[in-house]
Amino acid sequence: MPDKDEKARRNQVLHAVRDDARQKVRESLPVAVPVLKALFNYVDSQLDSAECDHTLRHVRDFIRSRELPEEAVVSWLENNGGYCDCEAVMNAEQVVEEAVPGYDDIEPLR
Repeated sequence: MPDKDEKARRNQVLHAVRDDARQKVRESLPVAVPVLKALFNYVDSQLDSAECDHTLRHVRDFIRSRELPEEAVVSWLENNGGYCDCEAVMNAEQVVEEAVPGYDDIEPLR
């Protein structure tokens, strides 16, 4: 059984690994966090009135209306579990929430 110092060292290593993973996510974001939050909010609001059609239709509408780098954003979403509109909101947004401290308090870009 590990002693107190070993437990503390393991805990410190675990925190460092988690912090590193969060930093890598933040560095990989294709656009600023407020823009992503606005994207997720827009898609979520669109899905309030219609079911997901298993495409990134609303994501692409948002991207094109704001002239964002479509390929980069879509690729990032897909790499983070967002293969359709509902998965973008459920999976990819969770990745951002976990990686960005204070995400809930960030104002989405209007």
